[in-house]
Amino acid sequence: MNTPLSRLFQVLATASVLHSPVARGATTPLPLQTPTRVTVGEQAFNDKSLSAAGNLACASCHTTATAHADPAGTFLPLGGPGLNQQGSRSSPSLAYLATNKPFRLDVEGRPHGGFFWDGRSNTLRDQAGGPLLNPTEMANTSMDEVVARLARAPYFADFTRLYKVAPNASNTVLFDTLRLALATYETGDTDYQRFNSKFDRVLDGKARFSVAEARGLGVFNDARKGNCASCHTSAVGADGSRPLFTNFTYHALGLPRNKAIQANRDPNFHDLGVCGPTRTDLTHRVDLCGKFKVPTLRNIALTGPYFHNATASTLEQAISFYATRDTDPARWYPLVNQRPDRFNDMPLGFRGNVTQTPPFGTLPGNKPRLTQQDTADLAAFLRTLTDDVNAPAGSPLVANPVQRP
Repeated sequence: MNTPLSRLFQVLATASVLHSPVARGATTPLPLQTPTRVTVGEQAFNDKSLSAAGNLACASCHTTATAHADPAGTFLPLGGPGLNQQGSRSSPSLAYLATNKPFRLDVEGRPHGGFFWDGRSNTLRDQAGGPLLNPTEMANTSMDEVVARLARAPYFADFTRLYKVAPNASNTVLFDTLRLALATYETGDTDYQRFNSKFDRVLDGKARFSVAEARGLGVFNDARKGNCASCHTSAVGADGSRPLFTNFTYHALGLPRNKAIQANRDPNFHDLGVCGPTRTDLTHRVDLCGKFKVPTLRNIALTGPYFHNATASTLEQAISFYATRDTDPARWYPLVNQRPDRFNDMPLGFRGNVTQTPPFGTLPGNKPRLTQQDTADLAAFLRTLTDDVNAPAGSPLVANPVQRP
């Protein structure tokens, strides 16, 4: 029967074949992906058109290849309309933040949680909106400008449908929903919490550390040597949860001033983390000046340059700073009147905030707590924390753990 309706079906079927991947020479058809709240958030994360000049996305400073930290081979992120505005801090990894809590001060006044290096945002949702309006990043001048760009995005219909945005929703609602979509992607995509590194396979009894890696783990946990685990938790939780290698606290490391940061050309400029200048609500807490959030060490081999001011370009250099900051300060700080100007990225009145617990705290000229062998072994262990992007993600819980570091 050759009715108009049947002929229409024939035309549609022919068009489907002609435009299929197989018809164009592909060996297998490409599966159609049904949009989800996570995939829409991913599209927004990768969308350069959301920036003022259409040349910068969230993914530009948080690349997949570097565990969602700065792109490999870069120094500090460049943004603004001309991509020539240098930030003053490196882009930390966005991985393994799903269980981070809002910023708080404990009963002793010590900071915990929060997002960004200074913890100024309480949630990933809050954090996601910052770069969109930052003049040195995506450089939109207003929330309305962001929403206008979002409305022209090819995924906008899926965005409004999946996040149940009303047709008459205000720009405030649309902007806040965009922030929600970005946070949904960062917490819902397994790429951000794979838990499938060699370290995880060792926990599951599916791999074994090399001799050097095992020694490095010992140095990492030894409170008299690396003492790394005091901030970068390495133990499996009581509930079987895998360690995140951060306790989300804050410390002042006394890093050397990085002359390559443009803001540091002003001798009166000091980035003091929790007490400012980017964060403004705790400027009175001078005991917190110079303190920055402890990052996760998962994927640390991929996320250089290291520290908030990108002062270490390699993993070994970062470890060496811990090992010799106090025993060989001239290696790290400029000389003033023939003496190393220790902790020179902080005003004199705040230098007492600098951490002195091991591996720090030894006098100049003394033997460092970490030997060269310790440093090499520690680097070997830290490389076992790199996720395998070609393998399925693991569970955040350890099943029948063989080893509990």
